[in-house]
Amino acid sequence: MLVHICCSVDSHYFLSELQKVYPKESFVGFFYNPNIHPKAEHDLRLSDVRRSCKILKIPLIEGDYELENWFYSVRGREDEPEKGARCNICFDVRLEKSAQIAKLLGERTFTTTLLSSPMKEQETLYQQGDAIAQRNGLDFIKINVRKNGGVQKQNELAKRDNLYRQNYCGCQFALSKQRTKQNRLSLEMISELGGRALPGSIEERQNFFALRNTLESAGKSYMLTQKKLRVWRLLQGKVSYNEKVIYSYILAHSDSRATKNMTIIWGNVTLESLLDSHHIMAQNNFKNMFTITPKAAIWIGFSKKDDSVFLCLKDFNALLNTHYEQVLDLLYNPIDYELELFVRSLLCGSESINPIIIVDEISENLTIDIKSVFQDERLFQTIALL
Repeated sequence: MLVHICCSVDSHYFLSELQKVYPKESFVGFFYNPNIHPKAEHDLRLSDVRRSCKILKIPLIEGDYELENWFYSVRGREDEPEKGARCNICFDVRLEKSAQIAKLLGERTFTTTLLSSPMKEQETLYQQGDAIAQRNGLDFIKINVRKNGGVQKQNELAKRDNLYRQNYCGCQFALSKQRTKQNRLSLEMISELGGRALPGSIEERQNFFALRNTLESAGKSYMLTQKKLRVWRLLQGKVSYNEKVIYSYILAHSDSRATKNMTIIWGNVTLESLLDSHHIMAQNNFKNMFTITPKAAIWIGFSKKDDSVFLCLKDFNALLNTHYEQVLDLLYNPIDYELELFVRSLLCGSESINPIIIVDEISENLTIDIKSVFQDERLFQTIALL
């Protein structure tokens, strides 16, 4: 029997139940979900399905990521609500492809793990599955794994086996509506110019679940937990000098600000005084990470108009022993995110949200326009145990 798979949470329980109902049947999984957006999320779900199928000893076929074809199929239905006409078309796209693969394999029956999802209309899936099966000379297997507390059992199994539990259905249209209803920003749709795995990003999730896989392969114990953090995203950052935009780098946790023609006062500050002012040396031994001596001085600019802080790239390089030739290089190849937060703690304190801006040269009069957002998120975390 060919089983179309949408995600590991649904498939892990569905396939387990299917094996009980059809103990003599052999199964082949087929992951085909061109609706999942962005591709990083698609790849994370696929990776978790691979792990689930390996646990269940079920072979897996991986379908192509045909996003453009999927967009074409649902055109004109972008604003449909969840469980509406767009979802029905999405079912057809995936079930039709599954039927084609079943025929190529010589299978007579097929089904889908979408039947286990509480976000899907089961009767609609039954009807569409039967219609597609009839057109292809197949049988569509209908099984209700939601009854008798099935949804709760599914969730418990997902937690027990440390599966990736996604927090949206898959497509960007449903995600956008869901986040708008929650009055939240779709962080999944935002990526940084420099490509870092920011807190709350899909790339960070990939890293945590890759660590899970590595620890499991090595036979080491671990704990998969969730933590709640206030994460930050820069939506827009523009700095101008004499009405001409100049290259700038906005440090993490810089608050939104729009200030015209502010006067910047520059002064020499020693590393030692910065460390002492925020009690960093008393709490942490960061002394060895700097290449300049504690008595060495760097130039820092302050705007009394809005409390923004400025640092020249030359002094940024001297402080962290980096070798950026211009701020543009820093934009495309940023430093480690945690190190960036440490620079913030050094200049303004760990809890600060002052705009901190790196520029190529000292300027005494600038205009800034920064739009950023802070948002509470529940994030996965993989912790290796002793």
